[in-house]
Parts: sequence; C-alpha cells; structure tokens
Amino acid sequence: MSSQPRIVFDERGLTEIMRHPKVREALKARAEEIAQRARGIASAEIDDGFAGEIHVSEEIRPSGRPTAKVKATREDAADHEWGSTNTARRRVLGRAAGVTPQTGLPHRGDVPQ
Repeated sequence: MSSQPRIVFDERGLTEIMRHPKVREALKARAEEIAQRARGIASAEIDDGFAGEIHVSEEIRPSGRPTAKVKATREDAADHEWGSTNTARRRVLGRAAGVTPQTGLPHRGDVPQ
C-alpha cells in the first residue's frame, strides 16, 4: 500500500479561484510580457505605428473564466499575422507568445528554393 496521500481536486471552488484578484493579476502580467515582446517584434519588422496598436484586454467569459488577451488592433493586423497577397506573414503575436501554428503546410519561408 502506498504511503503517498491521494489528492482529489474538487471543482466546486474553481470558479471562485479563477476570479481571485491574484489570479487575474497573474493573467494580465503574462499578457503584458507577451505584448511587450510583440511590440519589439513589430517595431523591428513592421513599424512603430503597428507596435503602438498592440494592447492587452481583459474580460470574463460567460463561463466565469477570466482572460487577458494580447490584441493588435490596426486594420492590417490579420494580414501581418497570417499573410496576404500583398503582405508577408510575420506572426508577430504568435511568435511573441511562443505558439507554433497547427498546420500541415510549410510556411512559404520554410520551403527550399
């Protein structure tokens, strides 16, 4: 028989924990770190105007889960993130967050020529 205690998580208090001010502070702090990295990438690769349009927004979802999101609000933000016929794909927000896109297709820059 194991001498290790068995811990069973009780989800009843999860909503209350998620709404705790320290949890929300931690979410916002992490989002601010990502936003700062994104602003640096945007300044270096696009322009300072784009970097100035990167913001953190907080909200509480209908389920009660708090979120802190990093958003690029400039009109051409989606083009710079994902690429378009006239704009190179930069993935400013994705790279700043360390997110790898889930795709089976290689990025145009990854294809040997």
